[in-house]
Amino acid sequence: FIIGILEDSGYLARAAVICHKPLKLFGLSGKSFIPLLSGHACAIPAIYASRTVASPKRRLLTILAVPLMSCSARLPVYALLISAFIPSTTILGGLVGLQGLAFFALYFLGVVVALLITSALAKTIYKTKNDSPFILEMPSYRWPHWRPLLKRSLVSCRQFITKAGVVIFIVTIIVWIIGYFPNGSGHLDSSWLAALGHVIEPLMKPLGLDWKYGIAILSSFLAREVFVGTLGTLFGIEGAEENISSLVNHIQSSGLELGSGIALLVFYAIALQCVSTLAVLRKEVGST
Repeated sequence: FIIGILEDSGYLARAAVICHKPLKLFGLSGKSFIPLLSGHACAIPAIYASRTVASPKRRLLTILAVPLMSCSARLPVYALLISAFIPSTTILGGLVGLQGLAFFALYFLGVVVALLITSALAKTIYKTKNDSPFILEMPSYRWPHWRPLLKRSLVSCRQFITKAGVVIFIVTIIVWIIGYFPNGSGHLDSSWLAALGHVIEPLMKPLGLDWKYGIAILSSFLAREVFVGTLGTLFGIEGAEENISSLVNHIQSSGLELGSGIALLVFYAIALQCVSTLAVLRKEVGST
């Protein structure tokens, strides 16, 4: 909704012009600003928005940078892990909360990593010079058209909720089934799910995580927000998406250390693990 206001008011085009010089230092273009900003909502439309970048190399670098922006699907994971590991205390005389600072740090980390990667690629593999002039039509300032803006926002919200809800429901059912069988006793430790978890557990050990977190991470490759529902299912919590406080208590009592929690947060901040994004990325990179 906020991005729609900025776009309809004519401000985004001016922001792209302002950002052209600093983004050019990292191999990007001023037109990369809009896809990067949109990537904080969802990477898929942001990748499509990169088609406005005229230079093929700068467009490719923009596409590679977009998935590192912290999209809305990461928010439930951030909220859960920050609530579990970061105390709700304030610093600087109560002006700054540690949990809010952690949120900002994760967003900032994604942007920094993206710019470092594009800068390195622009100086090595995809060398970008003055390959094309920066031309952008400047629309006049105007008040947003509120009715179509609200309609677009509601449609986008409904599509996201429908998509996320369906994926979470399907994954939760699958996790429950393979966690209940083969013996049908409901003992998680002797289920197919536990067997799969123990296979991937060696990969989780260096991070201080057990097999349950490995399964939750594995399931979140379909959609990052599935991590919360899967972890709730593994801990035996009904309606984990709504009962976050109970899930936070289970995580805190599971013996997971602060370092492991921070490792999980960093992983979700920079890991490219959304199957839909990977499919669109492959399609767009192939057409570049």
